[in-house]
Parts: sequence; C-alpha cells; structure tokens
Amino acid sequence: MEAFVLTARKEHAEASYQLMTVQKSFQDVALYFGLKPKPGEEEVTTSHLFTLWFEFCADFKVRWKRENKSISKERLKQAQLSVKRITGEKKVETRKINPNSLKERLRQKEAQVTSP
Repeated sequence: MEAFVLTARKEHAEASYQLMTVQKSFQDVALYFGLKPKPGEEEVTTSHLFTLWFEFCADFKVRWKRENKSISKERLKQAQLSVKRITGEKKVETRKINPNSLKERLRQKEAQVTSP
C-alpha cells in the first residue's frame, strides 16, 4: 500500500509541475498577443483567448478563400489571353486556287484516279 501512495504522490507532483508550466506558458502567450482580461476578471481566461482565436481563424478562412478565388480568376484570364495571342499569331491565310494551275490539275487527276 505504501508503494501505491508513494507512486501516486510522485505522479501528483509531476502533474502539478506540468500544470504550472502550462499555466505560465498560457500567460506568456496571452501577454505576447497583448490580451487583457475581461472587465471584472483578474486574468485572461482560456475561453476568452480561444474565442478570439476562433473568430480570427474563421475570418482568415473566408479571406483566404476569396483571395484564392481572385487569384484563380486572374490566372484564367492570363491563360485565355495567351491562348488568344498564340492562336492569333498562327492564323492561316487561304488563297483562292487558280483552276488552271498545275497543283489544281494534279489534284483533279488524283481525284479521278481514286474515284472509280
């Protein structure tokens, strides 16, 4: 029984030390972000910090989606312009074929040979 009590006291001491470390780290974070306690409270509470953090994350997510959408639209416009520019440069001009030209007479002969 004494071994159990000694082990429990040791674990309790470790847990207490970890709790104090976490509380100090939390206060350091609150101080770093410049949070002040709500009126009527002595210290910044975890619920206050995480409420502000949740609101920040939600706002950031909305803004992130808007920015990604606008960037995608801009890239699409650039791609469409480059496609137009490339296709505009490679425009093929066609000319009327002279019916008495050598090429036209050869095409007509080939068409007659392959038809029957």
